[in-house]
Amino acid sequence: MSRRVLMGWLTVLAVAAFGAMVIALTVLRRKGRVDEERGSVALDFAANLALAVYLLVLAYAAVLCRDAVTAANADAAAEAESLTELYWSVAPIKGAEPIQEKVRLYTDQSIKLDWPMMARDRLSETPDLTLEQMRADLLRLKPATDAEKDLRQDALAHAAEVSHARGIRADDAASRLEPIFMITMLISGVIVIALPWILGVRPTAASVLSDVVRVAIVVAGLLFIQLMSHPYSGLPAVEPTAFQAAQSQYDRIDAQFPPPPPRS
Repeated sequence: MSRRVLMGWLTVLAVAAFGAMVIALTVLRRKGRVDEERGSVALDFAANLALAVYLLVLAYAAVLCRDAVTAANADAAAEAESLTELYWSVAPIKGAEPIQEKVRLYTDQSIKLDWPMMARDRLSETPDLTLEQMRADLLRLKPATDAEKDLRQDALAHAAEVSHARGIRADDAASRLEPIFMITMLISGVIVIALPWILGVRPTAASVLSDVVRVAIVVAGLLFIQLMSHPYSGLPAVEPTAFQAAQSQYDRIDAQFPPPPPRS
């Protein structure tokens, strides 16, 4: 689902929730007595206590979501850095052009194939095949000097890092906020909204305003966490910026090691 479609559905949900709140305010709170001052105070205390629990869970869930996005960003940057170091390692080796092409291809496939699928919790299989071929080409590479042998060893180490980082990126794409947080938020949110209505307290201007604030907080919090619950979708989605920067770096590396002129 694209971000635009997701935002459309979330807008519909918010409007529907507001409409339900208006109906509940006009229907469920018609009866009751305002002369039970102590009961009203106790009711407000209970509702505010439920609101405090809701906000506590909301804050904790928001921190977890932010940490997940930060970690996914760092993991993607580490993978792009390993790719760049791999390109640096093979650039001076004669006959390593096919490996350089596969590094570029893997980077491009990660951006164009992986990123759209990571919003749906998985990665494409095509970059895996490219990575396997790249590592096989490295093993078949025949360095001509001791310096090139050392560079190939470095390249093999960086290729292993890329493979490991890809696995971590797959885990990041499959990670979501634990359902217990949404369940807890829903339960406490329902208590916050429904408690004054269930007990039948007659509405006043102050109580209606309090209800509006509570409903707005609950709905906004649920929407916010829903948008933050996955590191590769929603508002803070991790973008392939680090991989795009690596593509630019490949060109600069090639400028440092231009191919030899063809023999006449």
